[in-house]
Amino acid sequence: MTAARFAPRQRILFARSPHAWSLLAAAALGATTLCATEARASGLATARFGGEHGHPTTDNPTAIYYNPAGIALKPGTRIFIDGSLALRWMSYERPESAISSEVGTPEGARDANAGTARLFNTIAAPFAGVSSDFGTKFFSAGLSVYFPFGGQSRWKPNEKYRGSQDYPGAIDGVQRWHTIDGTLRSMYVTGAFAFNFAKIGLSIGVSGSAIRSEIDTIRARNSDGTDDLALADGTLKEGRSWLKASGWQGGFGIGAIWQWRDKLWIGASYTSRPNITGNMTLNGELRNVFGAAPVTPATPIELTQRYPDIVRLGIRFRPLQKLELRVFGDFTNWKVMDKQCVLDASVDGRKCDFAGADTALDNPTEFGAEGEGTKGVTQHLPRFWKPAGGVRVGASYFATERVELFAGLGFDSSAVPLQTLDAALYDANKMSFSLGGRFRLHKHLALGLTLTDIVYFKSDNRGKGVINKFQAPTRQPSADGIYKSNIFLTNLYLDVMF
Repeated sequence: MTAARFAPRQRILFARSPHAWSLLAAAALGATTLCATEARASGLATARFGGEHGHPTTDNPTAIYYNPAGIALKPGTRIFIDGSLALRWMSYERPESAISSEVGTPEGARDANAGTARLFNTIAAPFAGVSSDFGTKFFSAGLSVYFPFGGQSRWKPNEKYRGSQDYPGAIDGVQRWHTIDGTLRSMYVTGAFAFNFAKIGLSIGVSGSAIRSEIDTIRARNSDGTDDLALADGTLKEGRSWLKASGWQGGFGIGAIWQWRDKLWIGASYTSRPNITGNMTLNGELRNVFGAAPVTPATPIELTQRYPDIVRLGIRFRPLQKLELRVFGDFTNWKVMDKQCVLDASVDGRKCDFAGADTALDNPTEFGAEGEGTKGVTQHLPRFWKPAGGVRVGASYFATERVELFAGLGFDSSAVPLQTLDAALYDANKMSFSLGGRFRLHKHLALGLTLTDIVYFKSDNRGKGVINKFQAPTRQPSADGIYKSNIFLTNLYLDVMF
C-alpha cells in the first residue's frame, strides 16, 4: 500500500469521530465523542439549551426538549434562539503495553502505536423554538428544531510519520485504531402541546419528535483486530475502515409541572427511547482496505444500536423576591447501549446476537465469536454501557428588574465502563461549573449568557481494558491508557416575548 492511500485527513480512500450522544454520543461505530447537547449523565453530550434556565421547570421554548409542560406556564408567544459553542480538549496516552505484538510493531516504530494523542475542537449546537397560547390561557403549542447530538473530532497528526513510506498510516495518531476523523449529526424536529389547569397549579404536556441521524467516520483497522503495522516479512498490514450511514427515527416525551404561588415549581418529564424500543437502524455503506489488498467496492450495510430513555426531575424555589434556587436531576438508561453492529445488508436473515454477553466483561477471551445468533456481521463493537445519573444545583440573584445573575454546580456519572473505554466514545465522571446572566434589553426581548466549564476526571484503564481479548470479529486493538478531557461551553440565547 502506498503512502498516497493514507493521505491524511482526506476522504478519498482511506485517509482520514463525540458523542458523542454525545452520543448520543448517538454513538456511532468508531465515531468520535459526541458533543453539543445538554450536559446530562451520559457524558456524551455537552451543550445545555437555555444555559442555566435549561431545566424541567423552565417556561421558555426549550421546555419542548426538557419538559413539554413548561410551554404552558407563561401566557403569550415566545421565540427562543439558542447557540452553544463548545471548546473541547482531550488527550489519550497509549502505553507500549497496549501494542498487540513486537512483530507487528517493530523496534524503532513503537511510537507509531504508543505515545500521546491530542485534540482541540470547536463545536456548535443550535436550538430554535417557538411556543404560544394563542390567547387561550389554558392551551399552548410549540415547535422546535435542535441538534442534541452532533459534532466532530479531529486529532492532531503524528508529525514524525508525515510522508513516511514505511508506515504511512501512523501520521493519524496512536488513537487511530478507534477513531481518526468522524462526524455525527442528529437533528430533532419536535412538536409539543400542553394544558394549564390554573386552579390547581398543574400543567401537563406531550411532545413528539422526528429524528434524522447521520454518521460519517473513519478509523484504522486490521481484519484480525490487531494494531499491527506490518506482517513478519515487512509487508504493510495496516488498513482503513470508512463507514457512512443515516436514518430516521421517532420518539415522544411527556411531562408535568406543579406550581405554587409563583414561589415553587416541581417538574418531572420522561423522554422515550428512539422508536420507543430504542432500536435504531441506520443504512449506508462500509469500505474496508486491508494491507496491500486491492480496493473493493463499498458494501451496503445496516448499523444497529440502541439509545436510552431519560427521566428528569427538577425543583425551582423563590424564597425571596430577588433569589431563586434550582435543583435538577436526571437518569439516563445507557444500559441499553450494549453493542453496535454493522451487518451486510445483502445477507438475508442477518442478525447480531452474540452468545455470552452477560459474562463478557468477566470472561472476555470466550466472547465475540460468531455463532447461531449471528449472521452477516461485518463489524461488532461491544459497549456494555451502564446507567448514568447526574445532579445540578443553581441559584439566581435578581440584581434589578432587568438583570439576573446566576451560578451553578453539577456532577454527572460516567456511562462507559473502563473495560470498554476507548478514544472514540469517551466518557468519565465529571464536574461542571457555570456562571452567567440574563439581561432584559426590552420588554419584548431578553439576552442570556452562560459560561460552563466541564471538568472530566482522569481515566486510567491500563490493565483493565478487555476489547483486545474478545474473539474475531469482535476483537479490537487495546484502548488501554490514560484519558484526560475538558470542555468549555459558551451558551448564548435570545428570548423574544409577545
